[in-house]
Amino acid sequence: MHIIIADDHTIVLDGLELLLSTFDFVQQVQKATTEADLMQLLNKNDTDIVLLDIAFGKADGREICKQLKKAQPGLKLIALTSHGDMATVKSSIQAGFDGYLLKSEDRSTVMQALQLVAEGEQFFSPQVKDVFFQQGVATQKAALTRREEEILGLIVDEKTTKEIAEHLFISEKTVENHRSNLMLKLDVKNMAGLVKKAITLGYA
Repeated sequence: MHIIIADDHTIVLDGLELLLSTFDFVQQVQKATTEADLMQLLNKNDTDIVLLDIAFGKADGREICKQLKKAQPGLKLIALTSHGDMATVKSSIQAGFDGYLLKSEDRSTVMQALQLVAEGEQFFSPQVKDVFFQQGVATQKAALTRREEEILGLIVDEKTTKEIAEHLFISEKTVENHRSNLMLKLDVKNMAGLVKKAITLGYA
């Protein structure tokens, strides 16, 4: 896996580079301190994932994300930030980020985020999910991915985690992550609420 860390703070760059170098699935880590540096690296190298600071110097990482998603649809981007408030998370999701990581996350969470996003899944920091559950977010139906809609339909059909995993040829852990993301996006706290919201939105 080839990764670029885009952040204007050297201590963050160096710390993350050291951390990522301990993951056996990471082959290359490059660093960018400015938007120009980031674009130059992307033009010269094949990149799998960009860890992008939302407050990237004078640039807004969310705007950069929108531009990159339009230019390189296959590129995966994970928001990297110290902000866990609801407004910032919502605007980042709307910008097209595939994941959202707080700079306070531990090693295992960073690893999980990279692996899931690389597989085409979405990842939200556990702390971010707590913010959503506590404050509530009215998420639109269109915000769900095709795979999330697929899994939501199977949940409504009363399929178990194991059955869903076997049906879609994915791991049970991935199903659990999708279910957690669905509860986050649809602003519900349990499976009963998830099924009820799914029916209300027309997924069943």
